[in-house]
Amino acid sequence: MNPTQSTGPKATKTARSRTLRTVLIVPFVLQLFAAVGLVGYLSFKNGQKAVNEIADRLMAEVGSRVQQNLGTYLTVPHQVNQINAAAIELGTLNLEDLPILQRHFWRQLQIFDTLTFTGLGLEQKDNLGAERLDNGSLTLRISTAASNYDFRTYTTNESGEIAQFLNNKTNFDPRTRPWYKAAVAAGKPTWSQIYPNTAGITAYLGASMPFYDKQGKLQGVLLTNINLSTIGKFLESLKIGKTGQVFIIERSGMLVATSTGEKPFHTVKKDYGAERVKAIDSNNTFTKTTAQYLATNFNEFQSLKSSQSLEFDVQGNKQFLQVLPWQDDKGLDWLIVVVVPEADFMAQINANTTATILLCAAALIVAIIVGVVTARWVTKPILSLNEAAKNIAKGEWGKSVTINRDDEVGELANSFNSMAAQLQVSFTEMQALNAELSESESRLNQILEAVPVGIFVAESSGKLYYVNSRAQDLLGKGIVANTSEELREIYKIHLTGSNEIYPAEKDPIINAFKGASVNVDDMEIRQPDRIIPIEVWGTPIYDDKGKVSYAIAAFADITQRKQAEKLVAEYNRTLEIQVAERTQELKTALDNLQTTQEELIQSEKMAALGQLVAGVAHELNTPLGAIRSSAGNMMNFLGQTITNLPSLFQSLSPAESENFSQLMYRSLQKDMTLTAKEERKLKRALIRQLEGEDIDEAYDIADTLVDMGIYEADDFLSLLQKVDRDRILEIAYKLSEIQRGTQIINTAADRASKVVFALKTYARYDSSETMVESNITQGIETVLTLYQNNFKYGVEVIRNFQTIPPIMCYVDQLNQVWTNLIHNALQAMDNQGTLTLEILQEGNNIKVGVTDSGAGIPTEVMPKIFAPFFTTKPPGEGSGLGLDIVRKIVDKHHGKIEVESVPGKTTFTVVLPINRP
Repeated sequence: MNPTQSTGPKATKTARSRTLRTVLIVPFVLQLFAAVGLVGYLSFKNGQKAVNEIADRLMAEVGSRVQQNLGTYLTVPHQVNQINAAAIELGTLNLEDLPILQRHFWRQLQIFDTLTFTGLGLEQKDNLGAERLDNGSLTLRISTAASNYDFRTYTTNESGEIAQFLNNKTNFDPRTRPWYKAAVAAGKPTWSQIYPNTAGITAYLGASMPFYDKQGKLQGVLLTNINLSTIGKFLESLKIGKTGQVFIIERSGMLVATSTGEKPFHTVKKDYGAERVKAIDSNNTFTKTTAQYLATNFNEFQSLKSSQSLEFDVQGNKQFLQVLPWQDDKGLDWLIVVVVPEADFMAQINANTTATILLCAAALIVAIIVGVVTARWVTKPILSLNEAAKNIAKGEWGKSVTINRDDEVGELANSFNSMAAQLQVSFTEMQALNAELSESESRLNQILEAVPVGIFVAESSGKLYYVNSRAQDLLGKGIVANTSEELREIYKIHLTGSNEIYPAEKDPIINAFKGASVNVDDMEIRQPDRIIPIEVWGTPIYDDKGKVSYAIAAFADITQRKQAEKLVAEYNRTLEIQVAERTQELKTALDNLQTTQEELIQSEKMAALGQLVAGVAHELNTPLGAIRSSAGNMMNFLGQTITNLPSLFQSLSPAESENFSQLMYRSLQKDMTLTAKEERKLKRALIRQLEGEDIDEAYDIADTLVDMGIYEADDFLSLLQKVDRDRILEIAYKLSEIQRGTQIINTAADRASKVVFALKTYARYDSSETMVESNITQGIETVLTLYQNNFKYGVEVIRNFQTIPPIMCYVDQLNQVWTNLIHNALQAMDNQGTLTLEILQEGNNIKVGVTDSGAGIPTEVMPKIFAPFFTTKPPGEGSGLGLDIVRKIVDKHHGKIEVESVPGKTTFTVVLPINRP
């Protein structure tokens, strides 16, 4: 026994067994893994969502507490000012009694421990008040005329009386202080700017309030300062996660207070001892980073107009951020910023994620073990069936499968044995049928191969099905694996006498697939050594459901017939050439170079005009047809109506005559812009109205009224209810049609007149070589009018015209330029696309641009397009002089012409001087 032969099937069997087991195991394991993974993922995401919600609630609660504390704390200074203003107004405080004022202010500092100063400044320059020093002791500060307006500071005893002199500031005037000026300018209670105290230990915020006498004259300004360190201490008392913080800043970005204990100013060596700190310059990295994020993303804090809940990263760690604008009616505009790191909440979430991953791994291992055992039990009998099936495929019909099981696999084995027996019988019958089919196909092939014409059959999918030997000889190759759309290029099927691949719309095979039988004789096959003209008959072949399943083309070589036709054509062409040569010799002897050039330009112009003749004729025939039809209808209606008018008006009362006149007037105002759908809707509404008035034949009456442009019958019900209403409506309808016919004739005449004027203007020939002042825009509009028929079926014309001054030019020659450029643009687009015309003034020049959306000019062709006799058109379709003439005309006007081209956009730009040099 050969070892290689014995181990090969066994190895194959084992590999396939493992493949089937894998198919059974992998989906089960993947489903379990996906389910557990999804649960873990959702758990993680829900944890993150819960963290976000907790963070939002925490920051909202902190922000709310800060807002409430600020509202309470910052109300006190203004309340103290209001109390003092009321006492002055009621006379309780006498501005002349300085000792009473001093003790009053000193006592207020004892009562309100958050205040650092309370006092006043007067218009007469006096200033006095009580101040709390950084060590907590209370002092009195006085500046009056008695002290020559030196601002003196004194310590006090327990009763608030002066004890000891501390310091002095000469020539102090409270009216020059910012807090005094701010209150006077506002005319109401307001805040001063925040400033550090002299020693640089804390920061003050002053509340100032002007007060007036009974005549409304300003007496002075009350001032009460508070210590912002109290706000900082409150912020420090807040618990914000583990490492979160809250700080308050002004719109300018200056720190007001922070929960980190950082002072909102730096101590410096200068008169006032300290200066304020911007949040972005904070010593606390977390505060600094948060402030920089807000300044960068919110226009230096200015665009934070409402509460914002945000998230941002610091070194890859996500931070939760909430910004609450806080304002009062005294001018404060602060931002409360609460920021908490996500890491403060994520420890438990990460622990849950680790546990989920471990559970997934355990579940996956168990699933693989269970899957392997299950797959072994399932695949063993299936492999036996597989082996038996391969034996049957080898023709060993006598082998069967024995599987002693009562489940579905056992039933499958029994069914398999039965199927094998039936297949043996069917196989025997199939062999007999195949022998008969082979014999029929052989006879059919013999017949098709004997036919002296090429036979070409394609399936409905476009692929070739059959090509006989004669077809292969003519085509130069047999069946190729391509669709019918590509076959013309592969077999080099050309339009006779051109380099153009035969058009798809005329292809007999393609037309046969559309259900049409086509016969053409303008095809030729181009082989390397010969060109074979052919005549083709294309016919569809239908299946039993009436659908085209095949297309057959029969074609024959018509070389001899074409040669005979060519001989006749060459004979005629020779006669024409001889006559033309003799005529040209006579003409050349008479014309000089200048006349030849002028006539060449005019010839090109007339050639373009000839190309426009069909379109212009259509443009004229349409209005002439409308005039002829309207005139005929008017004559018929007038003859039928005029004799009935006297008797009609005799039968109408004055009121009914007025209604009839109103009916005619309304008919002449018919809205010609309504669509058929809109007219049907109005007609249905009118029928319902007539039926509601119990008028018979409502449908016919409504049909007539709608044709007349009448969509409501409220004003004409008396006429419609008369016995002879049909005669009234008939006369009204004919009269309205006569008037409408007149309008149609006027419109059509105007249209025809416009076309004739444009044609006359274009065809005019001026040989005087005299420059005249002309408007370029009018000349271009004339050319566009002549090409109007070319634009109707797929060309969108875009006019970008500026108002430009007239220039001195040769009008007829410039019109030839516009004609050539527009005609070339239309040909480049195959009359399908967008034509953009642009006229503008740049300095002393007029620029005219003609842009088409065609395929563009190839790069290799671009340098030659203005060369005389160069053309990319087929023979007989262009002289190659058009652009050469255009360039010469532009040069003659001391201008220039440029061209830019990319696929989908080609622009010719003509630049002409307004004032020639």
